[in-house]
Amino acid sequence: MWELDVSNIAGIHTGEPTLKPGINAVQASNWQGKTSLVTALRTVLGAEVTAATLTDGADKGSVRLQTPEQAYERRLQRTSERVTAEGEPYLTTAQQRIAAELFAFLDEHNRIRTAVREGKDLTPHLIEPLEWEDIDGQIQRLKSKRETVDAELNRAQQAAEQLPAKTETINKLETELAELEAEIEELEGDETESGEQEELREELTTARREREQVSQRVNRLEGKIESLESQIEAKENDLDAMTVPEKSDLSEKLTDNRDALREVDSEIETLEALYNATNAVLDGDHLDLVTDVDRRIEGDHLSCWVCGNETTREAIETRMEGLSDAIAERREQRADLQSTVSDLEANQREIEQKRRQKHTLETEINTLQTNLADSREELSAARSDLDDHTERVATLENEVQDTDDQRKSLEQELARTEAKLESQRSEKTNLESRAAQRDQLQARYESLSEEIEELRSRRQQVIRTARSAFDDALEDVVEKFNPSFERARLKNHVDPESGRTEQLELIIARDGREISVDALSEGEVELIGLIAALAGHEAFDVGQQVPCILLDDLGGLASEHIHTLVEYLKGRTEYLVTTAYPEAGEFDGHVLSPDDWNVVSDRVDHPA
Repeated sequence: MWELDVSNIAGIHTGEPTLKPGINAVQASNWQGKTSLVTALRTVLGAEVTAATLTDGADKGSVRLQTPEQAYERRLQRTSERVTAEGEPYLTTAQQRIAAELFAFLDEHNRIRTAVREGKDLTPHLIEPLEWEDIDGQIQRLKSKRETVDAELNRAQQAAEQLPAKTETINKLETELAELEAEIEELEGDETESGEQEELREELTTARREREQVSQRVNRLEGKIESLESQIEAKENDLDAMTVPEKSDLSEKLTDNRDALREVDSEIETLEALYNATNAVLDGDHLDLVTDVDRRIEGDHLSCWVCGNETTREAIETRMEGLSDAIAERREQRADLQSTVSDLEANQREIEQKRRQKHTLETEINTLQTNLADSREELSAARSDLDDHTERVATLENEVQDTDDQRKSLEQELARTEAKLESQRSEKTNLESRAAQRDQLQARYESLSEEIEELRSRRQQVIRTARSAFDDALEDVVEKFNPSFERARLKNHVDPESGRTEQLELIIARDGREISVDALSEGEVELIGLIAALAGHEAFDVGQQVPCILLDDLGGLASEHIHTLVEYLKGRTEYLVTTAYPEAGEFDGHVLSPDDWNVVSDRVDHPA
C-alpha cells in the first residue's frame, strides 16, 4: 500500500489517506477535499508547486509518501507571495516529471485534455518530454565512443593482416635456430678435447651470458641516470625561475589595517547611532519628550537634552550635518581600509602559495638527487662488475683453443636468434589477442551505430507509437462507450524536405465526414483528451516511471461512463486514483472518504 501523511495541502489541513493497488475512488460532494488529495499526490510525486498548492493562510505544509520500498517527502514554505518546496519527491528527473504531468496526472489542468478542448495542436505536448532527453548530447557521446571502437577495430584488423608475415618470420627463425643447434651438436661430436677443456668451454659460455646481462644492466642504469639528470635540470630551472616575494612586514601591516578597520567600524557605529537617535527625535517631532521647547517666530529654542545648554533646532540640525559629514568621511576611510586589507590578504595568500610550490620543487629535487646518487653508485658497481666479467671472458677465450672461435660465433648467433624468436613470439601473441577482438569490436561498433540511429529517429518513433496507441485506444472507446462519432485519429503532417512530422492533427469523423471538437458533447471531448494523454503514456513508457494514474474533473462524463473508463484504465497502472461524486455509485475498489480528514470546508460554510 501507499500511505500518505498530508498537512496543509490545498483544502486538506491534515489527513492520512491510504492507496491500495487497483482502483482508489475518492467520493464526496464539492469542497470536501477530492481534488486536494489529487494535488497532494501530484506534489509528493514531483509536480511543480504553486501558491494554491499550500493551504490558504498556512505558512508551511508537507506531504509524505511511504511506499513498500521507500519514503518520499516534500515540504512547502510560503515566503512573501511565493511557495517553495524542498525534499525528495518520487520522480527525480525533469523528464519524468514532465511525462507524468502530461500523461499520468489527468486532472482538469492537464495540458493534453486542455488542448483537445480548445482544438489546439497536440504535437508540442506529445513530444515535450523529448526536449529533456538531451538526444543531441547522447548522440555526440555515442559517436565519441564509436570513434574509439573504430580506432580499436582498425588496430585489430591491422593486427590480423600482420599475422601471416609474423608467422613466416617465426618459422624462419625456428629453422635458423634448429640449424645452429645442429651445427653446434656436430661441432661437439667432432671434438676430442679432454673433459677439462669441455668444462672450460662451458664456463666460457656461462661467462659470456653473465657479461651480457651485466652489460644490459649498465645500459639500463645509464638511461635511468640520464632521465634523472634531465628531470633535475627541468625542476631546477623551474625553481630558478620562481620568485617568492618576501613577507617583510606584511603580517604587521595586515594586523594594523585590520585594527584600523575595526576602529573605523566602531566609530561609524557610534556616529550612526547618535545621528539616527537625534534624527528620530527631530523627524518624529519628539523634542518635547526630551527637553522643554520654546517655539518662537524666528525658530524653536530649547535646552540641549545632553548638556543642558540653551540652543536652537537650527543649531542642532547644523550639528547633524557635521555628524553626517563625519560618517561619510569614515565610510570612505573604511572602504579604503577594506580595499587595503583585501590587497594585503591576497599578497599573503600568493606568498604562501609560492612558498609551498618552492618547497614542493625542492623536495622533489632532493628526492631525484638521492635517486641519482644511488643510481650512480649502482652504475659504478655495475661497470666494475662488467669490467670483471669482460676480463674473465677474455681470459677464458685465451685459454680455449682457436678452434673454439667457431663455437663462440655459433653460440652468440644462437643467443641472438633465441632472443629474436622470443620477441617475435611475444609480438605474435599480442597480435593474435588484438585480432581476436575483431568480432566483439565489430558488434560493439554496430550496436553503437544502431543506438545512434534509434536516437536520431526517436522523435518519429514516439510519434508513431503515440498514433498507434491512440488508434488502439479509440477502438476500445468506440466499442465500450458508443460515442456519436465513429472514428478519430491523429493525422500525420510531414515536412516534405526533412521527412519529419511537423504536426499531429486531430481528425474526428461522424457519418463519414470530418467534424470539429465543437460538434462533440462535453463527455466525448473529455474521452478524446484522455485517449490522447494515454497515447503519450504508452509512447514514453510512463508506467515504468510512475505507477499511478490520477483522474479528476470528470464531470462531463455520465456515471456509467466514469465506471467504464476506470475499469478500462486500471489495467494500465498499478494505482488508479479517481475523484467522483457520491451519485456516481459504488466502485469496485478501495474507497477513500474525506470524512476521515480535517479539511477547510469543516471550518467554512459553502453553498450547496
